Amino acid sequence: MSLKLEPRRDLSLVDLLDRILDKGIVINGDISLSVGKVELLSLKINLVIASLETAKRYGLRLPWETESKGGERLQEKAPGRLSTLRNYKVVS
Repeated sequence: MSLKLEPRRDLSLVDLLDRILDKGIVINGDISLSVGKVELLSLKINLVIASLETAKRYGLRLPWETESKGGERLQEKAPGRLSTLRNYKVVS
């Protein structure tokens, strides 16, 4: 049995970024900070790194696409209500 080794190809930062943006990368993680048995802080991380074209190809919702639609819908249904909500002050 013989193994054929491919020659080492130098990878530049531009090549690496191009591949990451073309294919996309997903990083999931959980971080918790505890003292004794008491959990003080818990973070859940979902990070996606991809180009806009790659994100759309995989059907990812982009934040600016979903948030703006809700405000526009509220403005269409009750034009005065959105400005009233913006001027509303909470007194504690």
